[in-house]
Amino acid sequence: MSLYDRLLALTGVIPPFLLLWLAEAAERRIREPTKGYRYRVFAAAGLASVPIVWVEHSLSVIATYSPSRTAGLFDAFVVSASVEECGKAVCLFLLTRGALAPRTRYGAFLYALHASMGFALVENVIALLQTPDIQAFSDRFFLRAYFSVPVHLVATGLLGIFWARRRFDRGAVGLLGGLAIAVAIHGTFNALLFTIDNLSAEDDTLRIVCAATAMAIPLLGAPVLRRLSLRLRTDDRRDEASTERRAPNEPPRLTIP
Repeated sequence: MSLYDRLLALTGVIPPFLLLWLAEAAERRIREPTKGYRYRVFAAAGLASVPIVWVEHSLSVIATYSPSRTAGLFDAFVVSASVEECGKAVCLFLLTRGALAPRTRYGAFLYALHASMGFALVENVIALLQTPDIQAFSDRFFLRAYFSVPVHLVATGLLGIFWARRRFDRGAVGLLGGLAIAVAIHGTFNALLFTIDNLSAEDDTLRIVCAATAMAIPLLGAPVLRRLSLRLRTDDRRDEASTERRAPNEPPRLTIP
């Protein structure tokens, strides 16, 4: 692989940073942890991709002893989705404690987005480094930019939504429930791609159905994620307004972690 090819692979950093910029641009008034705090989670998730890949490689050996369909599901839901989402959740849990803890619901959500995009950035660059020619590079860049990266964003973003609701509103789902939902979304997307790759030439209709379903996950998930995050911002602003209206001598309310 030439130096030009290696430099071209670095364009894989564009989609994650673009999506993060859009998420951060939506936040204006609510107090948040500083960007430095958020990008610590981003960097940690990126560095965590190394042990995550090692664990995935070790688990993939188990799949080689299973029938093709079982191996595909195991790879989609366990080797890929479970390991990757758990790795991002561990980074999120360990690096957002004490002084680094989110002070608002939307702050918790942004922490989760940074964890998802930190991993996706490294995964993008590695995937693009493995392309044999410019045509394969273009195809892979398109698929990862418009589908794989948004799936990471939607899956871990929902984890962040439920984590924020548990932390500030005593929500029922919480971090572990959000993790299970993230694994289900991520694993379903991977399983659909596996099915497409392994269908015979006569199964064009089923291939189209699987492709349309895989495309629908990020296309429908992104507006759902945006709607839920807007509710977080609305609740944060309500709390902020309530604090501003409180009398100066009124004792502050306790916040349930």
